Amino acid sequence: MNQKFSVTGMTCAACSAHVEKAVKGVEGVQSVSVSLLTNSMVVDFESPATAQKICDAVIAGGYGASADGEKAAKKHDRKALEDHETPKLLRRLVISLILLLPLMYVSMGHLMWGWPVPAAFASNPLAIALYQLLLSAIIMIINQRFFISGFKSLLNKAPNMDTLVSMGSLAAFVYSTAVLFSMCANAMNGDYQAVSHHLHELYFESSRSSPWVKRWKPAARAKRPTPSRA
Repeated sequence: MNQKFSVTGMTCAACSAHVEKAVKGVEGVQSVSVSLLTNSMVVDFESPATAQKICDAVIAGGYGASADGEKAAKKHDRKALEDHETPKLLRRLVISLILLLPLMYVSMGHLMWGWPVPAAFASNPLAIALYQLLLSAIIMIINQRFFISGFKSLLNKAPNMDTLVSMGSLAAFVYSTAVLFSMCANAMNGDYQAVSHHLHELYFESSRSSPWVKRWKPAARAKRPTPSRA
């Protein structure tokens, strides 16, 4: 029998491929067709496979799934084509950019080109580092969806684009935080020359700009409706 399912949590082609692989692993499944655009899949299966077993396989793979009723199928088709994800991504993008601009001003403009900053920052490398850490942490919280999705996929042995982005961003954040601790240790020892030197080894701005540079276009492209042909 053929049955349609709603699938949640897919963000790229790797996600849909993993869902398809997980469902094909259920005994009794004949064929699977997964649509990233509509967040759905159509499964042809027979006993001993059941709708519940198919949903369980998808959930075990780190995604969500539910069977569509026949009466609700047409209604779901229309709703599935509506783009609900891109407006959310756009809101997070705007908020992130508002926070990223002052971060880039200090980390790049001041440190590389000598742009003016408040006196409390100009003579205090630790204040600049803590300022970058705070803004980076806020942006990370706003975009936590990418990190949760990425590491969940990694734990399920099905890394996707979110995994790549989250690991790269987290690596820059952890490294910069370690440098900040080193700066604090040098300051306690009175070695302020080393503190100023380490200030140029911070990469907080890289960890925060990476998710949107790498993820915005793929996500928007995946959700963009395809024009129908006559």
